[in-house]
Amino acid sequence: MNWCNSCHRKEAGAFCVKCGQQVGRSTKVPAGKSRWLLWGAIVGGILVVLIGSFLTLKWISSPERTVEHFREALLEEDYEAIGEIIPHINPFLSHEAELASFVSLLKDHPEQRALLLQDLERQARTFEGHTFTKPNEDLFLQMDVRKDGKVFYLFDHYVISPGPIYVEVGTQFAKTTLYINQEKSETIGENGKKIGPFLPGIYHFETRLDHEGYTMRGEVEVELATSEETLQVDLPVNGAFLMADSNYEDARLFINGKDTGVTIGDAEKMGPYPTDGSVVMHAEKAFDAGVVKSPAVHFEGEDLFFAIDYSEPEPVEVEKEVVEDQSDVAQEEVNSILSSVNTYLNDWIYAYENLETDYFSNVTPELKTYFDERFRSVKENNAAFTGEVVEAAFDLDSLYINSSGKVAEIDVLVTMDSANHEQGETNVETEVTSSGFHYKLVKSGGKWLIDSREEVEHVDLTNAVFY
Repeated sequence: MNWCNSCHRKEAGAFCVKCGQQVGRSTKVPAGKSRWLLWGAIVGGILVVLIGSFLTLKWISSPERTVEHFREALLEEDYEAIGEIIPHINPFLSHEAELASFVSLLKDHPEQRALLLQDLERQARTFEGHTFTKPNEDLFLQMDVRKDGKVFYLFDHYVISPGPIYVEVGTQFAKTTLYINQEKSETIGENGKKIGPFLPGIYHFETRLDHEGYTMRGEVEVELATSEETLQVDLPVNGAFLMADSNYEDARLFINGKDTGVTIGDAEKMGPYPTDGSVVMHAEKAFDAGVVKSPAVHFEGEDLFFAIDYSEPEPVEVEKEVVEDQSDVAQEEVNSILSSVNTYLNDWIYAYENLETDYFSNVTPELKTYFDERFRSVKENNAAFTGEVVEAAFDLDSLYINSSGKVAEIDVLVTMDSANHEQGETNVETEVTSSGFHYKLVKSGGKWLIDSREEVEHVDLTNAVFY
């Protein structure tokens, strides 16, 4: 068929019968056929896109690509990408926390990481019908490539799933809280509790027990790699119950300088308390001559015996000339003065051993302020004191009470078995020494208080009473 380009009409001959122009063979496609060709091209393009997308999605969701994606995410330590491939399995840990433990394990064992990736590639090939190969016996991490639902309802979705790992954790006290990687888990006790499942990894287990303001802890780092059997983890906290005894059952128990209100006879089983030496205990008993304390003991979990060293003092015999000079002073007042100094000496030992002025029970505020500053300096110099009073000899001839009855003075020769040393030093060797002191006391609220103390070169023991 020919076509006249001038008249735009079909022509059977070589010339147009209408205009006479020579016509040629037409290359123009009729309008109807052109439309079909256009739609055919569009449909063809869509099919190409769909087929390409289908093949692309099929590759992306394939087990091989899943393993390859996993490899890339591991090398980059991309927790978000790893989390898309490994499901969250631990009910007590965030997904990121367990993934961090998993990555730490593989970093510590790079040879296992390489073997694991090889084994996952082996598993991926079996899904595609390739030749089956045996697992590497040197691999101790148990992880499988498995199907997990569909992608766009067409393709299988694959994940990498670990073999479940379980741990049974036990401690010595009930109601102890377990923390995993600093995240609070649950309460366990002496009977133990099985927890999990865990993703293979390196985990920090910590137990904490709070009692009376004290916190006791136990911690361990555990490497979880195989799911063949439940791992047993014994994680005791650094605490123990207190079993106390004394030569005076009615003596009161003090913990870190505070009165517990409990006598030794009633303190059958108390606590638990930390056994790291941070808790200091002693016992006190009140006698007519004053309060006597046992040596302070740092609690380290052993049964404690609080020995209170006390013997009734001999009657105070005041020479005639002293009575004449102090004729208005009753014998009871003399005993009260001696008892006050004796109490101060015992308080002084505990105050210096613990560097705390709260141990002083009968000093003036001014003297307590002096010791506050003194103890601060001792702490700054990392110094410490250990000792006990062996004997106190009171020079009765030096006893003086002014006419108001509110001020008293006396010389005392104090013998101590003691030593100055550095803080934390153990196996300290003590030495017995004697020093003379002149004490000044003031009476406040009916009670004699130590106001000052000065060292003297000599104390006359011709007329003395010994404690």
